[in-house]
Amino acid sequence: MSRILLIVATSVLIWSPLGAQATAWAPRDTLVKDSLLTEAMHLATEGQGDSARALVRRRLAAMSRQDPLYPGALFTAGVVAEHSDSAMSYFRTVSIEYPRSEWADKALLRMAELRFAAGELRSAARSAERVLLDYPFSTVLPRAAFWAGRAHIELGEIEDGCDLLQRALDNAADDIELTNRSRYYMQRCPGVAPDTPAPTSTTTGTVFSVQVAAVSSAAAADELMQGLHRQGYEPHVVRDSDGLLKVRVGRFANRADAQALAAELKEKLGGSPFVVEGS
Repeated sequence: MSRILLIVATSVLIWSPLGAQATAWAPRDTLVKDSLLTEAMHLATEGQGDSARALVRRRLAAMSRQDPLYPGALFTAGVVAEHSDSAMSYFRTVSIEYPRSEWADKALLRMAELRFAAGELRSAARSAERVLLDYPFSTVLPRAAFWAGRAHIELGEIEDGCDLLQRALDNAADDIELTNRSRYYMQRCPGVAPDTPAPTSTTTGTVFSVQVAAVSSAAAADELMQGLHRQGYEPHVVRDSDGLLKVRVGRFANRADAQALAAELKEKLGGSPFVVEGS
């Protein structure tokens, strides 16, 4: 993860203060209330992962475990961690040792995402459902429902999965990406017709995506996509005629929805994501 943002910064665009990530991975986590931790996030998003991790380690060493900011520091350590195992360890500590902190629900959600990515579907469902059961007023409930639903769908538990995906959809509010993703996976639910792209105001059948970066190597694209996956998005890559690999997010039938996602990405991750025609 430490190199993902550096690749982006030097290749084309994307994100800024990890306060942005803390505003949410799922996506809208509360801003870190500590200037040094905010700086660590900023360093990570500028490709200086080693410096970010060193800063977080120093901050943790200087804090008491009883400090109300300590769980936020642990969460930050998970966000800037170099490897998923390390990230999981930090998030697990937050969820177990600080269950009443404002970071516990977000840590559980991150754990669900990491476990899903690792193919640990049952564990992913359990982590996401803990958010639903233990934190009924959490701001990340819709995303927790989404990941729990996806896990159950992949496990073949269609009824449970569809109920959870519907819950995610019903509560997605203005989260366009979550709305579209929930609808996409609900096409596997009985009685749900496949999405039919609506005609756009320009050319019927036109698809709009949000381009996040353009990189020159498959390895760079893969690293960037892994970072976006950890942020809860489902990126894809298009190789253009110029030889660059264009990393994009979303496929929309109208420009307005794509613009909404571009604004969301810019708010969360910084940089200059922009709308393109084509997948």
